[in-house]
Amino acid sequence: MRVKTFTAETTAAAMDMVRDTLGSNAVIVSSFQGDDGHAVLVAATEPSEPANEDRDIAGPKVGEDDHEMAAFLRQALVSHGVPSATAARLAELSDETESTTAVAALTQALERQLGFAPLEPFSSGMPPLVLIGPPGAGKTITAAKICARAHMAKQPVLPVTTDVKRAGGVEQLAAFTRIMGLELTTAPDPDAVHTLVRENRDQPARLVFDTAGTNPYNDHDMDYLARIIDAADGEAVLVLPAGGDAVESADMACIYAQVGATRLMVTRLDIARRFGAVIAAADAARLPLAE
Repeated sequence: MRVKTFTAETTAAAMDMVRDTLGSNAVIVSSFQGDDGHAVLVAATEPSEPANEDRDIAGPKVGEDDHEMAAFLRQALVSHGVPSATAARLAELSDETESTTAVAALTQALERQLGFAPLEPFSSGMPPLVLIGPPGAGKTITAAKICARAHMAKQPVLPVTTDVKRAGGVEQLAAFTRIMGLELTTAPDPDAVHTLVRENRDQPARLVFDTAGTNPYNDHDMDYLARIIDAADGEAVLVLPAGGDAVESADMACIYAQVGATRLMVTRLDIARRFGAVIAAADAARLPLAE
């Protein structure tokens, strides 16, 4: 696979450049408007097609041009909706690596700029895990997956939900925990959360809280969520879906970080084609990515 980026004043002009350079069978990988207002197309073709420049899907390799890789990555990140300043910073960091491919360079840049902090294996004495986020972000299914992973690894876990007012809130998580043979506990308010944590402090199981969805722009919602987090005396993990608006996701992440979020878990990665929201949220709120 050969990949090449074309920039022209109009999309039609860029398409003409694609056909002239890569042939009529070229595939448009992505298209977007550059910072200067020009149309930018990223096109690909199989090696059998005519091309003026060989380039594999991993992007330019070190040595082809001192800054070609950084430019390639910056354009790729912008096409994913990453804010221009963040894209430029990641491209700059990738240029400082000794990696020989764009993919490897970007991986190191993301590690330096965002960080990765996977959930540790559960063990006795670990603080409660509190999943927080807006409605519909996927907190309940994430809680179920975390509990399932711990249960299959024979790590002690106790699922808890504070989402007792939403219709079907308790039943949704209970359906998953029943399959695993785990008992779901409810904690309807901060006082109940505090009592539950105190009663289980010397128990081997780690508590995993599925909280009700909150509106980050509603002070009452966020004040109540802060009380839940404080009562749990654990680690708050923000759950956000991929594929959203990058600026909106960044704003939300910053607000949740203010009430105690320490990591970011992302859902719906399988149905998103652009990941600008993920990178923007993690970068703006300084939240390492977890899984």
